Amino acid sequence: MSIVEKEMFGDLVSNPSKLDQHIIPHLEDTVDRFPFCQIGYSLLAKATASTQSESFSKYKPRAAAYALSRVALQQLVENSEERLADPIQERAIEHALLLDTEVVVPEPFALEEESLEKPITDEQKKQKQIIEGFMRKNPRIARQENDLEPVSLDLNGRLAHRGGSSIDTEAFAKILINQGKIDKAKDVYQKLILKNPEKRNYFAKKLGELNRLA
Repeated sequence: MSIVEKEMFGDLVSNPSKLDQHIIPHLEDTVDRFPFCQIGYSLLAKATASTQSESFSKYKPRAAAYALSRVALQQLVENSEERLADPIQERAIEHALLLDTEVVVPEPFALEEESLEKPITDEQKKQKQIIEGFMRKNPRIARQENDLEPVSLDLNGRLAHRGGSSIDTEAFAKILINQGKIDKAKDVYQKLILKNPEKRNYFAKKLGELNRLA
């Protein structure tokens, strides 16, 4: 025995009055292959009721358990002209049978409006969490001295800066100052004096300010 072909299945859904005793074995094979097919059980209940088959007592409880509406199932069993599903459900059934998958008849639903905003990547979220956690553990970084330029962080975790690459090292020195690590900050400024002789006076002034803080 074989399952009900998708064309015939759709026709039976639209016209349950065509159900007869010859289709029952095919419907039984169909629900065996697609055990979550609600409409398959409803068709079996209708077919066994119409033909007064002894299997009616077996399939009616199953059909009731799977039915979206037991009232509609009762009307189907008692009325041969009752349609079993609307056109949207019929197309869903036929598509599922065509793909040889288990059938779950969907209820009408509204499509959610897609977000137009570009999602933040997991990597960016992780970096942002690291930065926020670091700031919470080191609250002094959030407080800037009046004579120091603010230091900001972007989502990629890099120190925001203007100018050449030496600014990164100076920014690091400022972070050390805000953490209270004055001696390490002094070492950084001493290295900057050697590395950037053209800015010697500027860095020497900063170093002098640190000496007064010590």
